[in-house]
Amino acid sequence: MKKTRIIAISLLAALGIILWFYTSEFEFGKYDDFHEAIEKGIPYEVNNIVHTEEQGGITVVMYTTDPDEKDFPLADWEALAVAFFTGSDENGWESKGGHGWSHYENDNMTIYIEHFLDFNRQGNALYDLNVVFGEVHNPEILAVETKGHEEESFEEIEIIENEGKRYYFRIGREPIVRGLSKSGEVIDRQGG
Repeated sequence: MKKTRIIAISLLAALGIILWFYTSEFEFGKYDDFHEAIEKGIPYEVNNIVHTEEQGGITVVMYTTDPDEKDFPLADWEALAVAFFTGSDENGWESKGGHGWSHYENDNMTIYIEHFLDFNRQGNALYDLNVVFGEVHNPEILAVETKGHEEESFEEIEIIENEGKRYYFRIGREPIVRGLSKSGEVIDRQGG
């Protein structure tokens, strides 16, 4: 009789746990839609989504956030960061990381370089890409160009205007960035 009672209680407990998983909002790392992925997959409160771009199965989101006062008590600035996601609204979204905001900054512009590398279970690289991005502060900078160390020439990239600020964003191995005036004069050059 005691053995039957223990088995019945165990089965009820297992059934209760199974029902809890199906009825609760517990997640196994995937989010139902892109909005939820941004809301729950980015560890900081997102002030503004500046730019989103997909390349090779990775969706890169450039966003702004305020640094946590507990972690950064002297930070009185809005941070710019990127997050990496895989998936779709049909199959669910998964956050793959990112979220750093180490950068170089001066009065002209900022530069952030974020490297994203992800492997499968066998140790093969699934994704290997760099993102160079930042904010343009100097109003005289009207063009932004990037290039890699091995490349001979610069390539112009779009300046993204968002909520009264100007940003640039490039997926690739372009760690050298320069800002140009209307006449093509180099106002600032960063990286490399």
